[in-house]
Amino acid sequence: KFKNLSFMITGKLNNMSRAEVKSIIEKNSGKILSSVSKKLNYLIIGDKPTTKKINQAKELNVSVINQKELIKLLN
Repeated sequence: KFKNLSFMITGKLNNMSRAEVKSIIEKNSGKILSSVSKKLNYLIIGDKPTTKKINQAKELNVSVINQKELIKLLN
């Protein structure tokens, strides 16, 4: 489902560890990136996200989504 899509996580996620989310994304052929760049498709935000990352993502027109939106993408 996530072929050719890249993701990054910032903040604390509810009821899921980062490792679980990374695993789900990778199982669906997505990539996890470690920094915000033009190559990033989605920035997943949890509780207390890094404001700098959100601002960088918005400047680069990266989609900023929350955990619920990620789950919708999976379904």
